[in-house]
Formats: sequence, structure tokens, C-alpha cells
Amino acid sequence: MTHSDLRTYATFDGHGGKVSKRVEVLDHEPTASGPYAGLVPVRGEHPLGALDERAADESAALSRGVPSIGWVDPATLRDWYRPDRVVVTRLEARQSGIEPGLYADSRGRGRVRIDGREAVLAPDGRPAFRALAGPADAPVVDLPLPKDQAVRLVSVAAVADGLELVTTPVSPFLEPGEYPVYGDDVPGLPPRAPSGRVLVRAAVLLDGELHRVERIDEPAATIWIRRGEAVVPIAASGVGPDLVRYEATPV
Repeated sequence: MTHSDLRTYATFDGHGGKVSKRVEVLDHEPTASGPYAGLVPVRGEHPLGALDERAADESAALSRGVPSIGWVDPATLRDWYRPDRVVVTRLEARQSGIEPGLYADSRGRGRVRIDGREAVLAPDGRPAFRALAGPADAPVVDLPLPKDQAVRLVSVAAVADGLELVTTPVSPFLEPGEYPVYGDDVPGLPPRAPSGRVLVRAAVLLDGELHRVERIDEPAATIWIRRGEAVVPIAASGVGPDLVRYEATPV
């Protein structure tokens, strides 16, 4: 497998934000002193409004709908993502700085290593991951990473052919149940053992009424809530994190 198989995609906002296109972000570093310094190359459909845009196929004319390549400001790219599952060789993983572990890709902080899949309640009441910094053999506690900023969860594991990267969407909601509490953690110091456990209950505010959350199916992006005597599913995409109320009770 080559680097080209580990493709990155993003949404490009061109022409003053009037045109949004899905593009592939190419793996190429411009020279620091060249005209493309600070820019990234992308491949997508015309018109991209990119610098020095040209048809991806040299024999094709640059026209609407034809794949083209050009240079863009990374600030105009959003919603970056990688394929759901890829396997890279150990050599490529070492060259790219990919190590086994669990990571959260966030809008604000990029890819951050986290300590397990568990979520805890942040001081403002939102679900949060415990972010880690430093080497894998001597991690320290980083600032908490709010779960509603994490757009995907990336699990990196060793397999026979190299390292496997599995990417899954992360729900901005916390599944009801028991969770460890890391109240003794100090940013910049090694992670400490859980200081206790907390029972988290959740409710969704719909039409002015609170409905208890029974469970969350993240792969199906579905929240199961109790309405009267029945438990019914609703789409997670239709419920903003600000409409969920949490109640945490020490166990």
C-alpha cells in the first residue's frame, strides 16, 4: 500500500463560499520559498477557484465537471476526513508518525490521543474525553477534550499487514450509565487512577418536554427515548447537544 491509498478528503469553499465541493487533499509539500508556500494541493471538479488550476488528465481540457488539480489555502478547507478503514505498512506508519492507540479528531484541536473510550462529564456538563499528551510510555493529562467537538474516533491497531486505522463517527451525546471520574487528574502530570464512579442519566428536550434517554446507537445515529410507556427511536442528527440534559450522581 502506498501513501496514495491513505487519501484525505475535505470540503472546499470556493468563490467566496458560494461553491462547496468535495476534494481530495494530495500528499505533496511545496517548497518553502516557492509561490505555493503555505498552500495545499487538491484534486476535484472544476470550478475550484484554486491557484494554478489545471486538468488532472493532461489530455483533457479544463472545463466544468472535469477533474482538476490546484493549490488552495488550507483555511478554505473544512470537514477533513479519511476513509473508514485503511491498513498501512509499518514503514509507512513510522514515516507518518502513526502509532497504535485511540484518538479523537476534533474541529478545534485536530487529532488528539485519548485514554480509552470512556466519557466523563466536563465541568460545563457536556460529555468529555480525557485527552493525553506526551509519549505513549509516559503520558500526561492534557486539557479535557469536549466530546461535542470530536467529529470522529480513530482506532489504530497492529495487524498482520501493518497498522489498521478504523474511523467511526462520534456521537455528541453521552450514553446513560456508569462512568469513571478522574477528578484527581492534574494537567501536565501523569494520569491518575479514577477517583470514583458516577451514574449518568440523560433526557432530551423536545417540544418543551423532557424525555428520558434509554440508549444511544452510535453506528445508526439513533437515540432511543421514552415517550409515555413506549421507547421510540429518533434521529441523532435532529437533536442538538444543547437539547440534552444530564444528571450525574456519585455511585
